[in-house]
Amino acid sequence: MADKPEFGTIKSACAEIGGNRPVHPATYYRGVREGRYPAPVHPSPGISRVNMPKLREAIKRIIDE
Repeated sequence: MADKPEFGTIKSACAEIGGNRPVHPATYYRGVREGRYPAPVHPSPGISRVNMPKLREAIKRIIDE
């Protein structure tokens, strides 16, 4: 059986992107609109979660470019 995806909060996604200096959530959402980062999922109203493995792949792709 496949492993379940690891989901994180918007705050943890911002920390993943920025490292020691986390980016602002608006920067993350701008990146989503521009297609750089994966869009968050909403498991229930008012809750946003980011698929962290997909985010890490996106960050690696950006670094490799």
